[in-house]
Amino acid sequence: MNEKKTVTRMQNRYIKDKETLNKARNRRRVALARRLAVLLAAIAVVFSALFVLYTKQTMLLQDKKAEKVKVEKKLADAKLEEKQLKGEISKLHDDDYIAKLARSEYYLSKEGEIIFNTPTEKKKEKSE
Repeated sequence: MNEKKTVTRMQNRYIKDKETLNKARNRRRVALARRLAVLLAAIAVVFSALFVLYTKQTMLLQDKKAEKVKVEKKLADAKLEEKQLKGEISKLHDDDYIAKLARSEYYLSKEGEIIFNTPTEKKKEKSE
């Protein structure tokens, strides 16, 4: 029972052709697997690059939107200030307004007029 049975392969053309064909198929399979692996790696690199680019663009867009909101608020403030300054300019063309402003700001008086500072005015000035 301990006899070893050996099977001898036949060495004919059909067997050699079959072996050659199997070796060629195996080489093609390995080459195909390598090509697919390289292709998948390239696709992964491209998609990761696109994802990074998309993320950067999204962050940049958010920053620009925030900046736009700030600039729009600044513009609205500037327009309001412009409107106030135009109103002030139109008032400064009126001689009565200039006289009233000079009297209140610089304590200028008309002929025979005396200016008194009251304590309530001093409190207002200190609080402001």
